[in-house]
Amino acid sequence: MTVTAAATDTRQRILEATAQCIAETGVSEVRMAGIARAAGVSTALLHYHFETKEQLFEAALRHSYESSTILDQEALRRDGLAPAERLAAYLERCLPTDTTLTRDLLLWQEFAAMSPRQPAMAGVTADLFQGDVERVSAIIRDGVDDGSFASVDPVIVARTAIALCDGLCTRVLSGDPRVPLDEARRTVAVAVGTLLGAEPLPLGPRSTSRTGSSRGAAPRTTSVPPQKFT
Repeated sequence: MTVTAAATDTRQRILEATAQCIAETGVSEVRMAGIARAAGVSTALLHYHFETKEQLFEAALRHSYESSTILDQEALRRDGLAPAERLAAYLERCLPTDTTLTRDLLLWQEFAAMSPRQPAMAGVTADLFQGDVERVSAIIRDGVDDGSFASVDPVIVARTAIALCDGLCTRVLSGDPRVPLDEARRTVAVAVGTLLGAEPLPLGPRSTSRTGSSRGAAPRTTSVPPQKFT
């Protein structure tokens, strides 16, 4: 392995360890020393790659999101799926439908909670939200063009759909007994379908059967459980 490849591998392990530690304990409990142990590196090497915790957190969030868009982009390039099916597949991956997404969504929500008080993090989360909006609005625009959806403003509906998924994701991850995953799916399917002047979207396990099981680059095993609602 070359020096460059070794550095890239180390950085990757640090970012993955950071994501896992934050998802398991929350941002407030994470320490640089704990991340170093989880990544199998020294604290000095961790600080060589990331001088501050803020730099590390921003890099971890971007890394998680960028890797999570791989299947999204592949799914959107696939032929043979109608706009409603593509939209359902995308929104299905905006909910904690598997262990990979549970880990990633816990991470993203931790950072979203930091955004109102930390301008740098707010800029990152705003960029990521806009990325979701652009991909969803492109699908909606296709549906408007082919007559599958009513003549709507694709961006307004996309923002609404992503915001709805974000809110329902919080309820599912919190273990809210009134909003289990199936109810969150049904809410998104009916609400977004109504906004589009269409039937409820076909969310559910089958909506991702042709496009991958999650927004992540590959399924990973994680011990992060949904939190309990109190």
